Amino acid sequence: MAQNFDFNEVVEHFKTVVTTQYFCFDGRMGKRDYWMFMIPAIILGCVPMIGQLIALALLLPMLGATARRLHDLGKTGWLQLIGLICPPIGSIIVILMCIPDGEAGANKYGEAPVGKAG
Repeated sequence: MAQNFDFNEVVEHFKTVVTTQYFCFDGRMGKRDYWMFMIPAIILGCVPMIGQLIALALLLPMLGATARRLHDLGKTGWLQLIGLICPPIGSIIVILMCIPDGEAGANKYGEAPVGKAG
């Protein structure tokens, strides 16, 4: 089932992750929330001239979001080091790991995200 994304919802979610979860590596993040943050972050990182500065500013929130997404899948957040150790192949592997639906119910990283959509 396809879900609609409201632009204002994406902007508000992005601001929430950057401001309140800047250095958060604990817990879980659902698939929808993860991509609502990561897609705009990747797009902003591609902006000519200032993209690298934006990518640097968003590095910790992106690492935290990816760790929480991997936790939702029942995997350790340390797996994202694959992307840092052997780019770009490792980055593609990490992205592919973040695509499946998360585990239903609680796992060792916490309860399933509220309003979880996969």
